[in-house]
Amino acid sequence: MAIQTRILLAVISFLYLGETIMALHMNMVMEQRRGFLTRVVATAPATAFGFYTAFNNNSPLLLLGNTNNNNVANAADLVFYSSSSGGKSFQYADAKMGEGDPKKVGDPVVINYVMSSTGLANGVKIYSTTDSGVPYQWVLGDKSTIAGLEQAIMGGDGVPPMLPGGIRRVIINGASGNNLGYDVNECGPGPVPRGDTYNRFKNTFCNPTRPDTPELVLDVKLLLPSQISTYLLADE
Repeated sequence: MAIQTRILLAVISFLYLGETIMALHMNMVMEQRRGFLTRVVATAPATAFGFYTAFNNNSPLLLLGNTNNNNVANAADLVFYSSSSGGKSFQYADAKMGEGDPKKVGDPVVINYVMSSTGLANGVKIYSTTDSGVPYQWVLGDKSTIAGLEQAIMGGDGVPPMLPGGIRRVIINGASGNNLGYDVNECGPGPVPRGDTYNRFKNTFCNPTRPDTPELVLDVKLLLPSQISTYLLADE
């Protein structure tokens, strides 16, 4: 075998080995990042919200749902499912099942949500409507909201719809190029956090210079009709 051929085969083998090691490393990092989803805070203030997990060791964050409600699952008990075609691009877990009729295109929707990411080993909370006191609202299908959140509400592609009063955690992997999350260049559509948290949101999900895009984690509570009369189609 000519020496040039041997050198070429050696280079190809080296490059293939490097790509394999990099892929294994990225999978390991992603699993480490997502480990925070199963760590549960043991204690919580009586007035806080449930459906909880620890995002870092010093500041436990409590998410959606009343801690006194036995029908709300803890983070460690959540069972995640994937959409039919998305693999790990879209995953969801229901912490509480709602009741009533599912939403469809053209219906107005009002939700509370907590936005976080898996950008660090322990996860990062970015924004919560319960902190601002202003729920997020839109009309399904009006293109004002990312497709992943609309799929979380309406279902589709093997995902069942949420029902009013339900609580669901959604994980969207924007790096998969599935158009379910945010447009990195345009930083939209909604929901886009307001106030001081906007820059953190922008640097996390709308930063073309990042070598990787963290997963978007949304804890969503679909409000009951009795809870939305104050907000429905009103200006935020």
